[in-house]
This record gives sequence, structure tokens and C-alpha cells, in this order.
Amino acid sequence: MKKRTLYIPLLTTIIVSLMLTACHQAEDEIFTTADIVLNDGDTLQIERVQATALFTDLNSRRTTSMTEFEGNSLRAQLLRSAYSISVEGLLRYRDKQGTLHTRQMRAFTDYADFSAKGYNMTTLDIIFMEQ
Repeated sequence: MKKRTLYIPLLTTIIVSLMLTACHQAEDEIFTTADIVLNDGDTLQIERVQATALFTDLNSRRTTSMTEFEGNSLRAQLLRSAYSISVEGLLRYRDKQGTLHTRQMRAFTDYADFSAKGYNMTTLDIIFMEQ
């Protein structure tokens, strides 16, 4: 009789655990991959971006910052939502004549829709700051 009473709680725990994992929403459904591309036009050859990108979720007002630019783009894993994006930092580039320049820059948008599953992309125009 004792062995039977031990199996009932164990069996109940296993059944409840299976039910909870079956109802769990997959994490990849709430997150998306978002690419930010800095638009350099046809006149610049970007060599390096050293900047901070701030993503502000327009629904929750939660802010996420990232700095890992590769060339003129940044890839982020974000909750699916709408964001305002602000990028500020330094840009090293070559002009049409091949001269190397380093300047302060910023890029901004007050609305980027990153609600699609899987992959989203937005392009931001570079604004050079006065020196």
C-alpha cells in the first residue's frame, strides 16, 4: 500500500510537467532578428563604425543598447515590437578620392516596425555632426 501512495504524487507531477511544457510558447515566436543598416550613400566607403545603438520599445518603453557593428550594419535579437532607434558615435570612412576621415555621426528613426517573425531590417541615414 505504501508503494502505491508514492507513485500517485510522482505520476501527478510528471503529468503536470508534461502539460506545462506542451503549453509553453516557443521563445523564437516572441523574439526577432533585426538588422540596422547605416545608409552611407554611394559616395562613402565605410571602414568602421564605433557607435552605440539605443532601441526603445514603443510599447513598454524598455531600452536596449548595442555596440557590435560589422561594417555599416548591426544585428540585434529583440522582442517583436515597434522601436525608436538612435545611433551615435564615430564613423571612419573613405571619400571618393580615397582620403580617410573620422567624424562624429548620428542616425535616428522614431518608428521601426520589428514585429515580423524571423527577420526585420531598417535603414537609417547618417547625419554628420559639426566638428
